[in-house]
Amino acid sequence: MLRKSLAALCTALLLSAASLVNATASTTALPALHTEGNRIKNSAGTAVTLQGVSVIAPEQNAVCTDCNNKPINDLIDMTVSNGWHSKILRLLVTEAIGKDLNAYDATYIKPYVDHAVAKGLYVIIDLHLVRNYGDAAGAVPQADVKGFWDFIAPRYANNPNVLFEVFNEPIAPDNWATWKSYIQPVVDSIRSVAQNVILMGSPSWSTRLNGALTDPITGGNIAYVYHLYPNQGPATAANLDPRFGTASATLPVVLTEFGWDPSSSANNVTAGTTSGWGLPLRQYLDARPQIGWIGWIFDNFWQPVMFDKNWNLLTGEYEGGFVRDWLAGAPATSPCTDHLARGATATASSAYTADSGAEKAVDGSCLDSGRWMSAVGDTTPVLTLNLGAYKTVKQVDVYSGYGYPNVATGTVLVAFKVEGHTSAGWVQLGSVTGNTRSLVSMAGPSGTIDQLRLTVTDPSNTTPDIARVYEVAAH
Repeated sequence: MLRKSLAALCTALLLSAASLVNATASTTALPALHTEGNRIKNSAGTAVTLQGVSVIAPEQNAVCTDCNNKPINDLIDMTVSNGWHSKILRLLVTEAIGKDLNAYDATYIKPYVDHAVAKGLYVIIDLHLVRNYGDAAGAVPQADVKGFWDFIAPRYANNPNVLFEVFNEPIAPDNWATWKSYIQPVVDSIRSVAQNVILMGSPSWSTRLNGALTDPITGGNIAYVYHLYPNQGPATAANLDPRFGTASATLPVVLTEFGWDPSSSANNVTAGTTSGWGLPLRQYLDARPQIGWIGWIFDNFWQPVMFDKNWNLLTGEYEGGFVRDWLAGAPATSPCTDHLARGATATASSAYTADSGAEKAVDGSCLDSGRWMSAVGDTTPVLTLNLGAYKTVKQVDVYSGYGYPNVATGTVLVAFKVEGHTSAGWVQLGSVTGNTRSLVSMAGPSGTIDQLRLTVTDPSNTTPDIARVYEVAAH
C-alpha cells in the first residue's frame, strides 16, 4: 500500500513537472511566421522585420587557440542582453554532411535551438555550406542536402520559433534554372512534413535571388536570401536596388549575411567602414522595413568580428557597436560625427588655408570640406587636441585623404604616430609607416587621457605634399 502511495505521489510529481515544462515552453513560443506577398508576417497577420545576428558554428567554437572562447549558450544570452536586442539567431551547421545526424542534432543543434527558444528568439537552422552544388567533382550532391533536411525538418516541423536556411552559399553553376532544379525537390520534401519558413539561397554565394522574380521556388512560405559585403560596391540605392532592393517590392527578402571590417585590406571581401558603408546600408534598410537582416558575425574570431579576442565590443568604424545600437533602435550616426574628441580645442603646426584649420579635425565631418590640411612646406605637421578633461578612450580613429569614402590612396597620411597624454605624461598609442588606408584605428591607453597628439612624418604621396585629415575620432 505504501509502495502504491509512493508510486502515485511520484507520478503526480512527474506530471506536475511535465506541466511546468510545457508551461515554460508555451510562454517562450513565438507567433508562427509565414510569407504573404513581399512580407514575412506572424500568425496575427502583423508584418515582422527579422533583425538579429549569427553566432559561430558550435562545432568550431574552440578552433581559435588564442581567443577567450565562450560557450554558445553564453553567446546566445549576450545577444539579448547588455544593450543587444536581437530578435532572431542564425545557428550555423557546418560539418553535418556525412555525419550521424541523430548524434549531430543532439550535440550541435537541439541544445542551442532550445536555449534560443527559451530566450524568446526566433532561430534559423542554417545548413552552412559554401560549395558548388550538383554532381560535378567536389560539389555537394542533391542527395546530401535532401538527406540532411529529411532528417532535420520533421524534428522541428512547425515549431513556431524555427526557420530553415536550406543551403547557405551555393556557388556554381551560376544559373538560376539549374539551381531551381537542384533545390526544388529538397523544398518539396520539407513541405511534405513542415510549413516552417524556408530561407532560400541562390548561386554565386547567394547573390542571384532575382531569378525568383520570374521563376520562383514553389512550396509557399519562402523568403529569398541575399549576402552582402563591401566588395560588391557602395551601399547606395543605385547599387543595391538591382541586387535585391527592387526584388523586395515583390518577394520576401532577408539579408542573412552582411558585415564590414576597417582593418581588412582594400581588396578584401569585407573591407569597409561604418561611416562609409555600414551607415548608408542602415539608412537604406531602415527605409525598406520589408527587408530583414542578420548581422555577420557575433564573434571574436570569425571575420568580420564584432568583438576583440577578450570580448570587448569593437566600436568606431568596426561593426560591433553599430549593429548593437541598430538592434536597439538608437539613432543612426557616423563615428565621424559622434565621438569623445568632437569639439575639442585643436591646435596645429600649420594650416593650408584659413578654412582648413585644426578645428576641422574634430568638427564631426568626414566630408572633404571638413578637413584639417597642413601648409605646404610643413614637413612634420603636428595636431594637438585638448579634450578638456581626463577621459577613458578605448580607440582612436584617424581619417585622412581626399574623396572619402572612396579615397585616392596617394592622398592619405603615409607615416604618423598618435600619442595620448596621461597623468604621467605622453604615451605612444601607435605608429604607422607605408600607410595606404584612409582609416587607421589604434587602441587607447590603459588609463585616462586629456589630450591627443598626431605627429605626421610623411604627409602624402601627392603634390602638394600636405597632411589631409578628416577627423581624429576618440571612442
